[in-house]
Amino acid sequence: MAYAALAMIVATRALDGSDRSLLTLAQLPHAGWLDFAANLTTIPGQLEVTGTLAVGMALARLRHRRHDWWEPLGLVVVTMIEVATKVVVPQPPPPPELSRSMPLLAFLSPPLGHSFPSGHVARVAYLGGVLSVIPLWLRVGLIAGMVATRVYLAEHWPTDTLGGLLLGLGGILLVWAIATRMKRGRPGDAEGAR
Repeated sequence: MAYAALAMIVATRALDGSDRSLLTLAQLPHAGWLDFAANLTTIPGQLEVTGTLAVGMALARLRHRRHDWWEPLGLVVVTMIEVATKVVVPQPPPPPELSRSMPLLAFLSPPLGHSFPSGHVARVAYLGGVLSVIPLWLRVGLIAGMVATRVYLAEHWPTDTLGGLLLGLGGILLVWAIATRMKRGRPGDAEGAR
């Protein structure tokens, strides 16, 4: 619900002034080492990295006969919503002359012209909710780092990263709701027997 509301507000361009001010503020520190570190920080959010991680997690859970094996694959739905929103919400990306991105590794670049929401942030936020074996502080730190670096590198506006965060967290809440319902319906479960 919050994601849809933000998407509608962004589509009206009502937050353009705030986005520009926050982007300018985020780009004030400028050093080559910081650009390099920010570019390294964004690599875990690439679709190829998150997709491989999600499939690997699902296969490992399936191998251990876990009932939640399918949860990492919810990343596919999150990515589909991200792409659909980028088609519908006409949010142009920050001006290319502000970009501090460096091509460190060859990754695919989708031919989408709009920037809302940040797919990097959405995917990392979603997987952060699924990867419960990693300490919470580390997952939150990675998500916060992804939000900060996407704006610092001028790859996204602040509202794009907020949208990605809401999308990823919304996906987690949906998966948890489905998983809870599935647990109740399993034979032998105390609540499912009622």
